[in-house]
Amino acid sequence: MNNTTSFYKEEAKSKMMDRYGEVILFLIIITLISVGLTALTDNFRPVIQEGIIVDSGIPALVTLFSAISFLFSAGIAYSSASLYIDISNNESFELMDKLKSGFTNEYGRNIVLVFLHSLFIVLWAFLFIIPAFIKAYSYAMSMYIGVKEPKITGLDAITKSRQLMNGNKTSLFVLDLSYIGWYLLSILTFGILLLWVVPKHQTARTLFFNEIYIGNNPVQVDTKEKDIFDTELL
Repeated sequence: MNNTTSFYKEEAKSKMMDRYGEVILFLIIITLISVGLTALTDNFRPVIQEGIIVDSGIPALVTLFSAISFLFSAGIAYSSASLYIDISNNESFELMDKLKSGFTNEYGRNIVLVFLHSLFIVLWAFLFIIPAFIKAYSYAMSMYIGVKEPKITGLDAITKSRQLMNGNKTSLFVLDLSYIGWYLLSILTFGILLLWVVPKHQTARTLFFNEIYIGNNPVQVDTKEKDIFDTELL
């Protein structure tokens, strides 16, 4: 990695200029759907009071809505990565097309990728929290790679992320840590400030990905995208 944390933060701030309206709407839509699915799931869970089951709930519906929530999250993971890649490259997009993109572009692969990503983190967590934390950073670029390389498999995307993040995990952690104050401040605004913090943070992460991806895939990267990135380094 050649650039500093402050570089990514300043670039993210610049990239997000005049883009907050569409990104905030994107975040509101996916949040409302996620909250709605979670509420539906919880509505059918068993009710336990003082260690006694007072309502057995409907396990079949809990399983159904949990599955729907996971399938939704798999598609949205791709949509979100694609959205921030477009922003990082100064590309315009249609909001509804972007929301649907994760469900219309390699949706089956996206499901496998998100499932394997979650499974591997859980398995590492059985060993200890720190290894799982480190692996979470190793796999952090998986979905970005899935967007950039439509034909890559879920497992290969995770493997490639691990390779790209070799020697870069600490830098990404420092970048994430630099936003911790804003996230704490968001508590005082009942989470409203997150609508501005999350887009900048995710754009900064995407710029980080762009750099290490271009550095390792100079031939595969679109010429226009590389020209944009090189210009910003001047």
